[in-house]
Amino acid sequence: MNRRQFVGWIALTVVIITIPLTLAEEIDDAFTPPEGLSEGWYARIETRMGRIIVRLLPEQAPQSVAHFAAMAEGRLEWFDRVAGESKKGPYYDGNKVHKAVAGHMFEAGGPQGTDQGSPELFVPLENKGPVTFNGPGRLGMGKQFGLISGVQFFVTAAALPQLVAYYPCIGIVVSGQDVVMRITQVKTHRNGQPIEPPVIERIRIFAVGGPAPLPEPVPYRPKRKEVEVYRGPGESHLP
Repeated sequence: MNRRQFVGWIALTVVIITIPLTLAEEIDDAFTPPEGLSEGWYARIETRMGRIIVRLLPEQAPQSVAHFAAMAEGRLEWFDRVAGESKKGPYYDGNKVHKAVAGHMFEAGGPQGTDQGSPELFVPLENKGPVTFNGPGRLGMGKQFGLISGVQFFVTAAALPQLVAYYPCIGIVVSGQDVVMRITQVKTHRNGQPIEPPVIERIRIFAVGGPAPLPEPVPYRPKRKEVEVYRGPGESHLP
């Protein structure tokens, strides 16, 4: 093979490799919701292990959903405590699952791939509503400093009724429950942190039909008595 033939072969290889990537990006941009979804707001959680679609529940957890959606879409400014600067952009893009419990749940939303260092954004405990953790495939908000985090979240693979009184249920999985189960079953260290953390490539919010607009996130600072309640027995209820 002469030099001209070699250069031509390299160029052809680059084109062949680039085409699938370009098509993948176009397919993502042209995402079409699955048929049969009822009117409402949804979160599309794209992971390297598959896609999860969650119907959001702003009617029972308005501020939890508002913060989750705003962070996913990059509408809410947050302070990066590691970099020491404020940031704004799709928060979950490239995020890693920092905890997995086989057959139970996985947790994400920590910017460092752990449950530490998350932005100090909190929401009130919105634990009222007909959809609870009494069934599998539930999206809930985690805790930080004993408070309900406005950024950390978990998805359940099984019914976890012990969480009902202590965490807000903000969504229900309508597609991709098999992906949830696979993520929970990755190999972990003893503390539940995945050895090779699954990556959340992006989370995008979309609407089906004409639902009412999502609520705007409202800054929340709990009173001292509320902090004492949050630091009670609910701290040990995540598996």
